[in-house]
Amino acid sequence: MTAGRTTEWISPLRLEQMADVYGTGHFNRVAKRYSGEKGLSSKAASREALVTTFAHPARLDALVASLHPTELQLLSEVRRQGGAMDGWALYSFARLRGLTAPPIKLTPSPLNLFEGYRGAEFAGADLLWTLFADGLLCPASVPNPWLRDAYAYAHYRPFGHLPPSWVLADPRLLARLPAVGAAPLTMTPVEAGTAQLPSNTQAAARPALHLQELLRGLRLLGGLGVTQAGTYNKAALGKLSKTLPALQDIGSWLTVAQQLDLVQLDAAGKHLEVNAERARAFSEAGPVPLLGRAAQLVGTLYRPEDQEYRLPQGGALRSCLAALLRALPSPVTEPELLRIMNALIPAELRLQKYDYHQLMSRQGTDPQAWAAWLAATLRGTLTEFGLVSVEQRDGAAVVIPNAALHAAAQIQPERPRAVPAPPAWILQPNFELLVYPAQLQPQQFLLLQAAEAVRFDPQTATYRLTRESVYAALEGGLSQEALLDGLRAGSATPLAASVQSTIQDWAARRERLTVHRGVTLLEYPTRAERDAALRSGGTAVGDTLRLLGPEQKIPSGVPLLNYDQAPAKTLKFSADGSFTVTGELDFLTRQLLEGRLMAAGKEKYTVRPASPGGLPSSFLNDLEARSVGRLPATLRLQLGVWSGQMPLPGVAAVTLLQHPQAQALAQHPALKEFIGPSLGPTLFTVQSGKAQALETALGALGLAPDHKIAVPQGAASDLLVITDTRKKREFLEEAIRNGHNLLLQYNEEKTVGSGWYSSRITAGKRRLDEFQPLRIDRTGSTPYLEARDLKTGEKERIRIQYILGVAIR
Repeated sequence: MTAGRTTEWISPLRLEQMADVYGTGHFNRVAKRYSGEKGLSSKAASREALVTTFAHPARLDALVASLHPTELQLLSEVRRQGGAMDGWALYSFARLRGLTAPPIKLTPSPLNLFEGYRGAEFAGADLLWTLFADGLLCPASVPNPWLRDAYAYAHYRPFGHLPPSWVLADPRLLARLPAVGAAPLTMTPVEAGTAQLPSNTQAAARPALHLQELLRGLRLLGGLGVTQAGTYNKAALGKLSKTLPALQDIGSWLTVAQQLDLVQLDAAGKHLEVNAERARAFSEAGPVPLLGRAAQLVGTLYRPEDQEYRLPQGGALRSCLAALLRALPSPVTEPELLRIMNALIPAELRLQKYDYHQLMSRQGTDPQAWAAWLAATLRGTLTEFGLVSVEQRDGAAVVIPNAALHAAAQIQPERPRAVPAPPAWILQPNFELLVYPAQLQPQQFLLLQAAEAVRFDPQTATYRLTRESVYAALEGGLSQEALLDGLRAGSATPLAASVQSTIQDWAARRERLTVHRGVTLLEYPTRAERDAALRSGGTAVGDTLRLLGPEQKIPSGVPLLNYDQAPAKTLKFSADGSFTVTGELDFLTRQLLEGRLMAAGKEKYTVRPASPGGLPSSFLNDLEARSVGRLPATLRLQLGVWSGQMPLPGVAAVTLLQHPQAQALAQHPALKEFIGPSLGPTLFTVQSGKAQALETALGALGLAPDHKIAVPQGAASDLLVITDTRKKREFLEEAIRNGHNLLLQYNEEKTVGSGWYSSRITAGKRRLDEFQPLRIDRTGSTPYLEARDLKTGEKERIRIQYILGVAIR
């Protein structure tokens, strides 16, 4: 018997070399099944029997002929995947087809697998551990989900490059299998119609852009530090997040990049850096090869939705979900997918981790967490990885599996288009690119390395060309001509003359640059004094600078500025945004302010207004680092807008509905279609153009409105009420990032009862105070705000759930 096709094996398994992993008793059992010999009682004899069996195809053919139909089906599926695959995907393959475990003389109770292990007892576990028992499959790790280790102490990772949940088969056995197709599905969904699948490039566009932006940030910062425990350094991760504002969940994308070998630890194991060779191959190959790897990774990663819904088996659940979606012949509704998943996977996988901090006030698990996790995963990880698309049809969510769910080997490069490709972006005169990821061609991904991401939206992405990003792309080997030609070819709008001339100027400046590291520069009051000093050696830089050679020493009496240290605070700002200079400005400060100041009086200056995005993104932080104290709030807002980090203020005419029972009015069937968002418990906006219709409806109810708005009195009148704890936390985090002080109305925590078992936390006394928010932390899963009381200066720890209202001060 021979295989029906030639397979490129990725399985490194050689069964005769696994004696130490199996243990004597188990290894003897494996050798007996393969060779057909009786009386094997030692590792040496069993190893010899296996060597002989693999050397004689007739013996392997006899083994293949004795295979149970389930064994043949599972081994054939492993062969289709190259000899190694995710065990949960194989488990799902068997369960979807109603396969039953082969009968063997082994029960899950005795500890006779891998020296002290026994088979797991959840539904369908015996589909895999029965094949482990006879060596037809071998796990990549012991222990694993299909084994129980009551008193076992042996732990093995014979195939450390594979995830622990993967399984392998010996390629010499797989090569003798007959050509067998997959059994038909017994779990079949109700079809939800047909759909046009996106191309491979379209499906891979979003994850490729996210990874490309991550690599750009790591190159810009020179890598990322890691702790001795191997976790990401929090300060370095925060700096990377600030550098890449468009990327959400940067830690998750770092993990993905590590799994793809795009980033790696340095030789000392203390720094994460870009793997230049892999990153270059990734850029040159385009996004399509990413698809198969992404499909394989979903079962090995710990993703944000796993943490949010406290499902410790999220990786296994995603593997099963991906296997199900891969097997479906057509799109399926989300409720139908949930129904099949409930039948497919064991209840043990869906168990939520207990939150013991919530047991005092409510149950520690949420019965709806599993369904919520599935919805979040479909719209989160699987959509981000280009594996599925979710559409709304007739009020129901329809899940469309993409081609990316299939193995990497099955994804072929796309043929060139017969018609011209549609524009991939709109290039605007303000250097912003509105990118359509679904329309990007492979060569255009490399071009986007010359821009920095501003925002990723569901259907578009916004990028901005900056001097720094263009420099980086040119340093990476992209030519000025290729950049300009590529921008023109991919844009729906002509290349503005100002954009072209600016890019050419940037490129020309780069070509004139000479980089010196760790240098010493001396600055002189005039060019003549500098030129006179050059007689003793050194190199002229600019009009007044002298670059010392490595052997030259700094003359005595010269004041020193060490740029490795924090800059001197030589700028003092007033509340109106003007400032005075209180000391000698260093070279970098003068460079920062050059051409950006206006006189505001005697020895006073202000920052010259700029167009949105006209200042460097780091300008605010660089200026504040040289300021005595924090910058005034209004100036921070201005600089945030001018550097593109904050939106412009919005001004619009709006109609308001005010009443002590405004919420009841907003729910009335005759009125609710006219009501807009709430501004508070007594104040609602009215939808644009619906004011007259609302007045008519109120009149019909005998409530003809008064055209006066009463201004609330009191300190808490401008409080914003946010009922959702997550949105409240996001608001507080944004306030911390922007340096705002807050007026908070909140309840203190109060402990009711006595003793560990009977006490519980509840809302206590209500307070209204102004705070400087410092940070968000957690006790278990409960978020708290740590803030400093502006009156007393003391730190307070406030439970975010108990914050009733908030206002920026």
